[in-house]
Amino acid sequence: MLGSRLHLLCLLLALSLGGLCLVQEKPIPADTLITLERTACYGSCPSYKVTVISDGTVTFEGRQDVKVKDIVKGHISRKDVGSLVAAFEAASYFTLKDSYQTQKDGCPEEWTDYPSAITSIRINRKTKTISHYHGCQTGGGTAIYPNGLTYLENQIDHIVGTDKWIKD
Repeated sequence: MLGSRLHLLCLLLALSLGGLCLVQEKPIPADTLITLERTACYGSCPSYKVTVISDGTVTFEGRQDVKVKDIVKGHISRKDVGSLVAAFEAASYFTLKDSYQTQKDGCPEEWTDYPSAITSIRINRKTKTISHYHGCQTGGGTAIYPNGLTYLENQIDHIVGTDKWIKD
């Protein structure tokens, strides 16, 4: 009873002070490992792999059409790692198919010469990897299918800040 009153008080305080109430962050399991790999295409698509572990250590491996063609280390905050985990949860990642590459996988249309993005997460001893061909399109190429997965891939890049290793 006391816990629910404190939670309500905290919520009311947060609303009245514009969100200044401190809320305990969700713990990040020690086995958390997140990867994003972008493959080459016919053209100049950045090809690299980025790995993030639970403590925020980031490893970037630049391969082709990137500024840094090497393995470099970086770091993000635990809050950012939590944001990455939340992005996987928001995408309902564990309910998605393992592959979005062909019409058998549900691709509305298959276009040639596009790159793929391969994402994975290991958390609480549960692992999933999805291979997503960006030539898997809908409606004449107006959107990359599925949108939620594409958004997750872009969020990983954004939160990690891969631009510093990719762009000049």
